[in-house]
Amino acid sequence: MNNSKFNAKDISIAALLTALALAIPLFMPIKLILEPIFSATFASHVPGILSMFVGPFAVIGTAVGSALGFIQLGPWVMLRAFSHIIFGLCGYKMLKSKWNVFLVLLLTGLLHAGAEMVVGLFSIPFIATPAGGLLKYIIITIGLGTFIHHCIDFAISIVIFYALKSARLLKTDVNFKSIKG
Repeated sequence: MNNSKFNAKDISIAALLTALALAIPLFMPIKLILEPIFSATFASHVPGILSMFVGPFAVIGTAVGSALGFIQLGPWVMLRAFSHIIFGLCGYKMLKSKWNVFLVLLLTGLLHAGAEMVVGLFSIPFIATPAGGLLKYIIITIGLGTFIHHCIDFAISIVIFYALKSARLLKTDVNFKSIKG
């Protein structure tokens, strides 16, 4: 989160995160797919979460990369991945303002789940009703499933963030102490 608009290192990191966001859904063997539109691919949110530490350019790139990576699962899953722009940009702003990382985790997780539930609601006229009912599927499977998946991937992202920070690729500090910096 440098103050300059663009620099070569941030552009390179954004490109690598975008490539990972594209590759993970295509090649990751650990996937949970619950028809008609829910999927949870191990670590698929990690590039998008890490992009919040780089900048808005990286957030948008990783969301687009992720959406393209999920092309094989259909347009609704792609749209769910594209909605990551919402939580990513909000998370970037919160981290830039030095919000507590656990508060960022909670709020971006809720935004993430909410945005994906909205995509689920828009898909209603186009999909078959899952067993147990559509509303239950949207709230429990998409909403709660996305929130849990987000929390797991956020934890993985923090570990990777510290590795990148140790390698001097990211200079951002993370606030673990106060509620808001």
